[in-house]
Amino acid sequence: MITAVYVIGIVFLVGSLIGIFLLLKNDKLNTLVYKIDMCEKDIDNHLKKKEENVLRLISIVNRQLNLDLKEFEKVKNLKASKVNNIEKDKLLTEAVDEIKKVYADNSELSEVKSFDGILKDIDNDEISLISLRTLYNKSTGEYNMLLGRFPYGLLSKFRKLLIKPLYQGIELQEVIEKELSNLVI
Repeated sequence: MITAVYVIGIVFLVGSLIGIFLLLKNDKLNTLVYKIDMCEKDIDNHLKKKEENVLRLISIVNRQLNLDLKEFEKVKNLKASKVNNIEKDKLLTEAVDEIKKVYADNSELSEVKSFDGILKDIDNDEISLISLRTLYNKSTGEYNMLLGRFPYGLLSKFRKLLIKPLYQGIELQEVIEKELSNLVI
């Protein structure tokens, strides 16, 4: 009888230690999921502002130059289409690059005062997006790596967590190196 009580106590102690271990590991996973969710929310807000600005620029280009470029059709239909933030970011970046090419080729766009201001707003949002993408990619890379390890794999299956995709594009370190290389000492 006494040995049964000892065995039950030892099993309870080991079970408690395993439970505490899993709770600690789950806490790390929760922290990463929270970081990723916050980054996604902020990225979504910046992408909405970028989309509005890009649509304004497309409208100005169409009005000033009487051009309706095919490259902008996907951007015009972004609100109606169900694309994720990664695809939206890629489409908007391509549209901004195309707008900058059109701007460089057409001097009459420089006469529109709001055009330069909108481009500056997009560039400022892009800096924020770069830093958010960098944080998102760093957190998501760590998160994805953890899902393949024990006990995180078990926790992720229990919680139905999936591997998340990474953003493509410029990372913050690349921007910093570019700025530093432009400095003259």
